Amino acid sequence: MRLLQLLIALLACMTACRLSSAAGLQSELDTSSPISTYRSFIAETQRIEGLFRAYQQNPTYANEIAVARAHLRLGTAVFDLREVPAATRLKHAATGVGYLADILNRLPEYTGGSPSGDPPAHWTLPGTEIRLVRLTDGVRAGDYVFSAHTLATLPSWHADIINDPPVRDTVIFNWRGMQRSATGPLLSHLPTNSLPAFLHFTIDETPLWKALATLLAFLVTLGVTSMWWRRVRQWSAQLSPWKSYAVSFTTPLLMAALAVLTYSFVLFEVIPTGIVSDIGMLTVVIILYIAAAWAAWLGWWLLAEAVVASPLFSNEMYDANLIRLVARVGSLLCAGGLLMLGANDIGIPALGLLAGVSIGGVALALAAQSTVENLYGGVSIFADRPFRVGDIIAFGSATGQVVSIGPRSSRIRASDGRITTVPNADLAKTHVTNLSARERWTFQHRIGVPRHTKRERILALLEDIQAKLEAHESVAILPGWPRARLVAVTETSLEIDIAAQILTSQEATFLEVQQELILVILSSLDGVGAYEPVSDMPASNSNAEPL
Repeated sequence: MRLLQLLIALLACMTACRLSSAAGLQSELDTSSPISTYRSFIAETQRIEGLFRAYQQNPTYANEIAVARAHLRLGTAVFDLREVPAATRLKHAATGVGYLADILNRLPEYTGGSPSGDPPAHWTLPGTEIRLVRLTDGVRAGDYVFSAHTLATLPSWHADIINDPPVRDTVIFNWRGMQRSATGPLLSHLPTNSLPAFLHFTIDETPLWKALATLLAFLVTLGVTSMWWRRVRQWSAQLSPWKSYAVSFTTPLLMAALAVLTYSFVLFEVIPTGIVSDIGMLTVVIILYIAAAWAAWLGWWLLAEAVVASPLFSNEMYDANLIRLVARVGSLLCAGGLLMLGANDIGIPALGLLAGVSIGGVALALAAQSTVENLYGGVSIFADRPFRVGDIIAFGSATGQVVSIGPRSSRIRASDGRITTVPNADLAKTHVTNLSARERWTFQHRIGVPRHTKRERILALLEDIQAKLEAHESVAILPGWPRARLVAVTETSLEIDIAAQILTSQEATFLEVQQELILVILSSLDGVGAYEPVSDMPASNSNAEPL
């Protein structure tokens, strides 16, 4: 029950922080002029001090949310965060409040008025380097905020002034120290101050014990995800393809859910600061985008295999390999796009690099010309369907069985077992004969009998061969087929052409029937005398074109 309450509280904290970053300015935060922004910041920090004092007296999630929302609301309102990566923007807003509050508490309060005349582009707090700038675009155009340079320089200014005593009344003598040592309601009951001294050693303003706790939390997340992934692989090995992808789809979902819960725990219980906070935030963003890309990749394949396995799938309308090709291309594009967005979100200008590459699009197109050509060749093969996986085809001077059709190339197994990889563009442009698509094979032979054979014997031989061909169950009875005809006379022999159509699409079956028919012909020739095959006619035309 305690864990359930914790998870609900963490999700509530995330929702509250999300709302605080999108809620916009409230009435007491006036950024219409440099002085208004300066005074609004001082007034709001005094209000936050009261909220923090209430949290110290009663460490509950509600009070922690109130302090966190106040920090984020103030930071996102008064700082120029446009140059900060989106993934760490909220963190910089909160830490900036602590740095600036400590600095202003040690400076005399400015009591002067706003600059006269037209609204200035920027204004510097007298006697300091703290500068406010006027936003010129976006929904907040005209507002004054502390500049990006000021935000980036606050840590060094803070180090120079933090040892000076505050000149104003405040209950928080060290805002950054409070932010570094603060813990959530659950950990507030633990004696963290009694930990060994080396665990209080700071890593970029974060105590070592917080860094180790953050690392341990993410290691647990990755460990649980890894164990689940191995278990899923064992289960999926015994399932059909679409069920295997469906089970595997749970892994990125679990990975994303654990990352969110882990980061919520780290953010609202451990509360790291500095580079540890940045690394924690970047880590969870990276995990989420990896999980999203993984889920997108699996989702395409799950959809493809579900369509192929569906009883509504018609092989006459769709080809399973075409659907898998679409899934392969779609999954790569979606996963790559999500990873690119993730890189851009953590500060790597992936989209800018892509735009820069597009400027050299001509060179890129030339470099990828063969790849694109093969991809379109594969699509045309699936669209025209000249052959499918398992068909025996003849292309160029080669013959073989199609093993696979990929996005770039097709693999064809020869009769001796060798596999040849042929680019799809070549197959799309060459003449391909699908031998598996033929409905019948042509049996055609020419034999010779001695020239002195009597006419009656020749006629009887022709009739006998014709009758035996017609009697065979695999021979098609068509106009002019089968036939046995006397076609030529030479000095030594009489030539007989024998032809028939064999009803089969398989070469092995044709060879068996051809052997039977040759034996039948030999039995008819036994009573004629010597005979010899004609040298200028092939003994078998097994590769004849289908009718």
